[in-house]
Amino acid sequence: MTFRRTSLPFLVLSIVLTGCLPSSCNRVKPRDISSADSTSRALAASMPVDTLEVRFTREYDREDFLSPRTIMMDDAGRLFVSDTRTHTIHRITAEGDIDASLELAESIPYLAGQRADTTWVFAPVLGRVYRLEDMVAVDSTDLDLGAGDERSLRWVLTTDSGFVSKVLDDAEGNRIAFHDLSGAIERRIDLPAASWRYAGFLRDGGEQVLSLSGFLPFIYPVTDNGLDSLRLMGFDSPMLARFLQFERGATEQPPLLSGSAAVAGEWLFVLNMRPGWLHIDVFSQEGELAYILTQPDPAFNKEYYPTDIVAREVAEGSFEIAVTITEPAPGVQSYSWVMPRP
Repeated sequence: MTFRRTSLPFLVLSIVLTGCLPSSCNRVKPRDISSADSTSRALAASMPVDTLEVRFTREYDREDFLSPRTIMMDDAGRLFVSDTRTHTIHRITAEGDIDASLELAESIPYLAGQRADTTWVFAPVLGRVYRLEDMVAVDSTDLDLGAGDERSLRWVLTTDSGFVSKVLDDAEGNRIAFHDLSGAIERRIDLPAASWRYAGFLRDGGEQVLSLSGFLPFIYPVTDNGLDSLRLMGFDSPMLARFLQFERGATEQPPLLSGSAAVAGEWLFVLNMRPGWLHIDVFSQEGELAYILTQPDPAFNKEYYPTDIVAREVAEGSFEIAVTITEPAPGVQSYSWVMPRP
């Protein structure tokens, strides 16, 4: 998948990407938004909202499932979930049952890749990637991530030729690096400007790596010449006015607009952080909003907090989508969606 540019017009230093959500940033209620965001809002307002079909919704009341942070899916539809509080990886069947678990002590695990029976898990503090075969840790690779500050933000994605890392570090600088299979750096891209602009996961876009931004309505395709940028036209959020206030210096922290995104087929599924219920925006390769998805019978729940999303195309125009949530209770929600025909 290649995202193409169009002519349309951290601060949180922790391992877990967090931000100011609508439910916690409502003391100030500004109304002004930028002209580009106004264009996006008008496009979003013109789009119908499609309803997802529930496959399963599960809450897991167990001591090793407390803070699900990342999620991936294999070709059989099984889900893999990392819990950053209990340092555990769970494998979940297509019916929603946990059929295997593995603790990687003190790893604060982030899923970094999944192919067939192989799962890669990144331990940010250790700078290490574990390789799991059928949920058994068989080896690990230490990546050259620099000394840096232990509070720096780090993400890793596995590739056929090695690994890609993103490190946001005020001391050593912000950068994306390509590593060989031994963990050594082959190429590095320095990231200018404030680190909060780049805070977000790395995603496999097929022909290119995509760098996500939780605090901006942009994605950043990684090219041979560096980092490109693509505005998500049609991305709307109740926090856009808050963001303009942040840019003007009226607030100290940028609002979290998107917790994550997933690539499936020719589409980008963006987890839009709304108070109350699940809201997913689907964008084309050109970065233009094509569909808006929501859960059935959405009802306001101020505590609702999704953390990651995965999607796969099971047939042309037919998708399976799953999200991890931490509030109101830690669990997984799984859905199916068939793209409407013109």
